[in-house]
Amino acid sequence: MRNFLLITALISTQSLSAQDRFVSPQFEDFYDWFHQQSQVAELYKDNATLYTFTARAAIHQGPCNTSKTLAYLPIGFSVQNIAYSEGYYLPEDEINGYGDIWYHVRGKDAVGQSFVGYIWGGDIAKGWRYEDLNGDGQPEFLMLGVSSQARKNLRDINAEVRILQRGKVMTQQEVPGLCVFEDCATSPLLRVYQSSQGFTIVETSTMAVGCWAGIEKAFFYWNGANLQCVYHAEYTTHHEFSNDSFVVNNTGSTQLCQYSHEDENHMPVWKCKTISSGEGRAAVAMSSTAVPSR
Repeated sequence: MRNFLLITALISTQSLSAQDRFVSPQFEDFYDWFHQQSQVAELYKDNATLYTFTARAAIHQGPCNTSKTLAYLPIGFSVQNIAYSEGYYLPEDEINGYGDIWYHVRGKDAVGQSFVGYIWGGDIAKGWRYEDLNGDGQPEFLMLGVSSQARKNLRDINAEVRILQRGKVMTQQEVPGLCVFEDCATSPLLRVYQSSQGFTIVETSTMAVGCWAGIEKAFFYWNGANLQCVYHAEYTTHHEFSNDSFVVNNTGSTQLCQYSHEDENHMPVWKCKTISSGEGRAAVAMSSTAVPSR
């Protein structure tokens, strides 16, 4: 389980030394940047707004799956966190093979009935963003959380990105190997931004701190309807799981793009070249057969 004192430090101050935070000195600057971008502090802060990651997320009377159910909440529904006292043992359960804590929350259900109860962490989004992906003036709601697929073995670890439009799941994409549940002792990050070439990239990342920091990143290209994983790597070991070319159809041109490197501001840089529409169709066919490996 994530060190509670570390989380308390994240919430209360950013002035502690690398040694106090148990992070490798060479990653101290990145650590500070990462936690300014991520929403990990919100997951532990009192009265923070959290969001359900699953449909029919159960609110229980106690921190136990067999405790009385007080309410079922739809996906993307907000609840208010009730922070545990410092030093309090965080109640945890393993469900579908994923170990996560029980959040103490309050709110109102879909019919306006108030509740105070507990929700399991796998039913809570670990990162969230509002972004107008389609340019129609109606922002979509993006969330990062634990995969809906049950774990079959210890190495079977997956996260998932879900995009909601007007409260309904528009699309979802699995992130193989990305560990966002509590037992991973990682901090998750979900980002959305426009590349210099004008296309939208969604980033899902985790950072684990300790004597050896671990930084894993996956980048997804938004093609207007779905997310396509175009790069996935473990940065501290320089191990790439996938690096696939993808086709971008801009007004009047078609480009074939691929990940190049990350700049000094921790933004990915893409190399693109203009191609014909026929080359674009061939590239799409080839990329659809690629399967990321770990």
